[in-house]
Parts: sequence; C-alpha cells; structure tokens
Amino acid sequence: MTSKRVSRPRPYRALAHTADLGWRIRGASLADIFVNAARALTATLTDRRRLRRREVREVAVEAPDREALLVAWLNRLLYLYDVDGFLGRDFEIVHLTPETLTARAAGEIFDPARHLAKTGVKAATYHHLEISPRPDGWRATVILDL
Repeated sequence: MTSKRVSRPRPYRALAHTADLGWRIRGASLADIFVNAARALTATLTDRRRLRRREVREVAVEAPDREALLVAWLNRLLYLYDVDGFLGRDFEIVHLTPETLTARAAGEIFDPARHLAKTGVKAATYHHLEISPRPDGWRATVILDL
C-alpha cells in the first residue's frame, strides 16, 4: 500500500507590496492566525530556526477589534525586539477575545554573532489589514512597514 503525502498550505506566505512587506496568514483557528503572524514577523527579522527558547515573555495587548488586536500584537513583539533585543521563536496564546490577547513568547535576545539580521521592520500597519473566517479555518492579511 502506498501512502500519499498530504500537502498542507503554508501557515504564512509573503505578498508582493511596494516599499513594504505583506503577509497572507492562514490558520485553523483565530489563535493560529496570531501565532502564525508572530512567526512570520520573526522570520522577517531573522532565521527563526536559529533562535533558542532561553526565556519566556508574557505579552498582553488590548484593542477595539480583532484586526486592531493583530496590529497591536505584532507591534508589541516589535517593541520587545527594539527595546530588549528579544525575539520569540514559539508562541502560545493563553487567552484571546476580539479585544484582548494574552500570550507567551519563548525565545532569546538577538545575538549578531549567532543570528542573521534580515529585514528591519518599523511597524505592522492597518493598510489592507483583514482577518476573515474561511471554510477551512481563518485567513489574514497584514502589511509591515519596512
């Protein structure tokens, strides 16, 4: 009996966008959208596979709706990187409502001797921002200002 290899869509993929970088994010659940968006952000900044889980940061954000919450989440992760040099490798959503998110980010401080600096990101934006349910889960689009 031969087994077929099942192809799953990638949880995030880059979108062509002038002067910025866009990501199309997929997930089985809304929580997956937030996890995969965080992974995409980290993958934009460095090679996620080289990051170790040396420390865990608690992250909490609030916003008026789930789209604004996604922007607040990504910008909070950028703040941790800009201020402390912390980059998350793995993310766990602890609590999620349309207006609040509590999560844990496991990762480490960026070390230029060990980590590749890729693309600098200024902020997640509201430009073309979308989160929508799909028959197979959820999909989001987010644009990063470089």
